[in-house]
Amino acid sequence: MPDPITLAALGALALSEGVKFLYVQAGEVLRQRRERRAEAVELPGELFERPSAAPLRVDLERAGELEPELRQLRQSLSEYGQGVDEIDPGDASTVELVDALRRTLESIYGQPIVFKGESTAGTAIDLTGEVSVKEVRGYVAAVRARAVRSGTVKGTVRADSVEQGGQAIGLDVGEIG
Repeated sequence: MPDPITLAALGALALSEGVKFLYVQAGEVLRQRRERRAEAVELPGELFERPSAAPLRVDLERAGELEPELRQLRQSLSEYGQGVDEIDPGDASTVELVDALRRTLESIYGQPIVFKGESTAGTAIDLTGEVSVKEVRGYVAAVRARAVRSGTVKGTVRADSVEQGGQAIGLDVGEIG
């Protein structure tokens, strides 16, 4: 999976058009989840690489899991997604938001979304950690990481009980992005 930095190397126009597409797709995912009906989506060939000939299809269950993040990212990028403001590829915080929206959609679609001209030198990780215990007296985490820079990470903890002072954590991440 490419780093957000590689998005900064894209031209302002390509990045602006790409975020408009991602913004619209985030809205479509939310609509499809509400209607409980997954529809196929084609990536625009002028903006994105085609790593797979198969169209993107929403995983409605995964969309439900990621709905809060998807809504937050969509809202954070609304001025760019609606074409009100232009993205500055040098604005690292905005580029990281675009990358986070793209990664969230990738997780929901189960396929990579790569901008044309973007470096894909990085490798993606797909990590799932699960913990199932009867009782938590101290600390338990499904995934504990100092930094997550690319890929998809999911942590699930199931506990029958957590004693006072105990901690049951799905993801314990020191830094993201």
